[in-house]
Amino acid sequence: MKQKALEIGRVPEHLKLEIEDYGDDEKRTYFCWIDPHDEHIGIIVELDPDGQLTSLSRDIEPESKKRLSEEQLENIMRQFVETHYPGALSAFVRDENDCTSDDKVRFSYVQIEDGLPLPMSGFMADITLSGEIIYFRYYGKAGSIIKPKRIADDEEALAFIKKDVEFNLLFEVLNRSVYKNGDDQPHLVYEPECRAITVPADLVLEEWAIDDDDRERESFPLPLFEDIYEKVDLSSMIGIEKEFVKEREADLGDGKIGTVWRNPDDPVYQPADKSMDSWFRGRVHQVLKTIHNKDTGKLESVMSFMEKKGPLTVTEAECEKIAIRFLFALFPNADQYFKIRYDEPDEEDNAVAGFTFEAHCHGVPLRFGQTRICVSRQTGRITAYMGPDIDPKELETIHPVPAISAEQAKSIFWKHFKVELSWEREYRDDEGNSYRLVYKPVYPCFIEAHTGEPVMSVW
Repeated sequence: MKQKALEIGRVPEHLKLEIEDYGDDEKRTYFCWIDPHDEHIGIIVELDPDGQLTSLSRDIEPESKKRLSEEQLENIMRQFVETHYPGALSAFVRDENDCTSDDKVRFSYVQIEDGLPLPMSGFMADITLSGEIIYFRYYGKAGSIIKPKRIADDEEALAFIKKDVEFNLLFEVLNRSVYKNGDDQPHLVYEPECRAITVPADLVLEEWAIDDDDRERESFPLPLFEDIYEKVDLSSMIGIEKEFVKEREADLGDGKIGTVWRNPDDPVYQPADKSMDSWFRGRVHQVLKTIHNKDTGKLESVMSFMEKKGPLTVTEAECEKIAIRFLFALFPNADQYFKIRYDEPDEEDNAVAGFTFEAHCHGVPLRFGQTRICVSRQTGRITAYMGPDIDPKELETIHPVPAISAEQAKSIFWKHFKVELSWEREYRDDEGNSYRLVYKPVYPCFIEAHTGEPVMSVW
């Protein structure tokens, strides 16, 4: 298997084998080679039990800088696919939504049933403009197609799905990568509280158990106490001691830098084998991970994997004070922008106490403003921190009063609400790789509260 993976991946000799995992269920074999000097350079090959290629990923320096025509690129792709899956090109149909970027072309082929594509069927291949296959994934054919006895028309399906909808006013950053008309700026928006879901094309619903216990818990003003505004050392609060060293650092994109910290005195993890489980254990063994904003240097996330044994000497109430002090260290006027939400009490013997804070500005919540801070009851250190997607203070310049009413937003919403027939993959344990014909609702994610513009997803 390994020799075959080496040949398929065309693995250079200088790359080191990091993962050789045959899987507990023996349904796939996974190999990963990495450049010893740059962990971002590597090759991954996944084979099925018969040794046939399932997926390939090659993230290495290009062998050539020449630029080929799309016809030449397609011929290279076709030769590759025919080598590993003879007949696949005729069994599947090319997806019209293929895309070309500055450095590669994507070819997607899917299975078509009744004129509609089956998601996650066929195969996908990315090829550089110089003709190198850098990504390939084979999904194959559907195990079974569940066809309805009848197909309701659009109007009937629309009436079936269309329910009354309420709107929540909130702040959201409209990222270009997520929304068609995004600008990477925060906006005041109406979000539809819409439970519209896909329904069978014949509108015959099976009975499902629905957990209705999703009531929102009340949040409260932050409790203030003496010395809460005192300057504190964030590094000390999260457990980065002076002897700690940066084990690795990476640009995560979106203006974020990720850093992995380790105490050099801690013993290095000794993997039992080259399995994926051992590799992951080695990556997180006794390390502390942080994410900072690349431009401002502000701490945005903490995740500690530092394991310590000892009694639980810090009370829940003390942990709450530590969490609030940490929040104020990051957001000096935290009491103006955050409230605390008390969740279900943790188990008494839980080594970590977790607290949830909800961000708002002028009383309007942030869509992803939930902030989570966890504190060790053994050390009093912060073990986890996930902050809001934007500092709520930055929203002060946005007028918090919408220019259109919720009723106007509802009218705009329904004008853009429609249904589409599509195949949906079944994920129940007893279904296997099967597909069901459904009506899928398509509607705006938000209505911009000042302009009335509907905000649609790129997906």
